[in-house]
Amino acid sequence: MKVGNQIAPREALELHELLTFKNVCATKAVSMVSLVKDEELKSILQQDFTSSKEHIKELNELMVGASTAFSTSSKATVG
Repeated sequence: MKVGNQIAPREALELHELLTFKNVCATKAVSMVSLVKDEELKSILQQDFTSSKEHIKELNELMVGASTAFSTSSKATVG
C-alpha cells in the first residue's frame, strides 16, 4: 500500500528484485555483444542494454525517492 512518498516493505522488496533482474539483463547484454557475430543481433543486444540502463535509473529514482517502513537503501549502477 502506497501512502504519499512512503512505500510498503513488500513494495521495496519488489523494487529491489526488479533492480537486481535489470542489472543482470544489462550485464548479460554487454557481455554477449562482444561474442556475437551477427550485426542484427548485436544491435538488439545494444538496444536491450540501453533500455536496461534507463530502467535501472528509473528504479533507482523510485527507491531513493520513496521512504520505507524499514529504510532500505539499495542503489545499483551500470557503467
